[in-house]
Amino acid sequence: MAHGGAQGYARVSSDSCIYTRRQIPSDDEVDPHFEIVGLEERDIDTDEDHEHGKMYSSLCHVARSGDDSDATDEGPSPPRMALKALSKTKKRLPKRSELQRYKLTRVLPVAWNAPARVLCVTRRHLRKGKYVDFLGEYHLDLIQENGGAAIMIPRTALTVPALAEYLPMDGLLVVEGNDISDEILSKYGCCAPDRLDGEDAMKWASDTEFDVSKDELEFALMRLALGSGCPILSLCRGSQMLNVLRGGTLIGDIETEVPDALVHLKDASDPTYDSHRHPIRVLPDTPLASWFAKSLVDTDELSVNSYHHQGIKTLGKGLKPMAYAPDGILEGFYDSRYNPSQGRFIVGLQFHPERMMEDYPGCKIVYEDFLTACKNFRVDKNF
Repeated sequence: MAHGGAQGYARVSSDSCIYTRRQIPSDDEVDPHFEIVGLEERDIDTDEDHEHGKMYSSLCHVARSGDDSDATDEGPSPPRMALKALSKTKKRLPKRSELQRYKLTRVLPVAWNAPARVLCVTRRHLRKGKYVDFLGEYHLDLIQENGGAAIMIPRTALTVPALAEYLPMDGLLVVEGNDISDEILSKYGCCAPDRLDGEDAMKWASDTEFDVSKDELEFALMRLALGSGCPILSLCRGSQMLNVLRGGTLIGDIETEVPDALVHLKDASDPTYDSHRHPIRVLPDTPLASWFAKSLVDTDELSVNSYHHQGIKTLGKGLKPMAYAPDGILEGFYDSRYNPSQGRFIVGLQFHPERMMEDYPGCKIVYEDFLTACKNFRVDKNF
């Protein structure tokens, strides 16, 4: 299947493969050379089925001005002929992206400073009989306030074959959403938790309904981020996804599986749904203790919000705990190589700091350190 690519190039790929593009140095700015770099198929599909065959790295050159609809069997289209003529005269033209940036910054009162690109997949909401994709502005504002560019990825199924067009990625934010589907957990070799059924399942119906398209996109991006060392901030469901990708396991339902469990999720119709809090004990010498240092004087407790009915059972490889609720539920963890100044940030929080900005000054520092890591990762990778 061929998919149109950015900057006047088309990519040829199989349905299950994602490709990135890398420019090869060239003195010819009119016709720069690119090569296709394929992510290994296991990066987005761990099934043993190889029905798609060999991943191709061939590249189809298409006209820069518009699509190739003017091309005929009698010869190349006018845009293609014009491109060849320019190539012969060695006329130097800016690349499309540079020209677009120049035009954009002339009309917007903002200097272009190449912000860190933080990718985040939208979620689906039924509104007036039709679905809309959205991402909470709490997250978007915090990314932008700290010098990042929030790149929203549509959760639709047809985004999968075009996912590489949203790269490069300097950071990945994975947040709340439905329970992770058995299909995608199995596809990526992760353990599925026990599932609720009957009336128990109906209690959390909005969470237990799977969103396979969103899972597919986020698992592909998170595996890519883990493989490249790209910073990851994962919240609530996102932290559960990060844990299973690192080999951990999940509690299927806290209320039914954990004795004397706290209330970790209120019904959405409950007026205290957003104001509900429960205590957590923060472990010393962890990033969480550092972020909330001003609020942890003479105490090791914070009071956090809670919107989850699942949780972490066993912690994944290379991850260290940061906080626990009184019932033993893990509320935060991080990768042991954590160092934002060197672009290393892999963190999972079961609560939502973006919804607690008025509670603790440390909530904002979570995003500040995340974006610091994204910027340093960008510089280190020379993107």
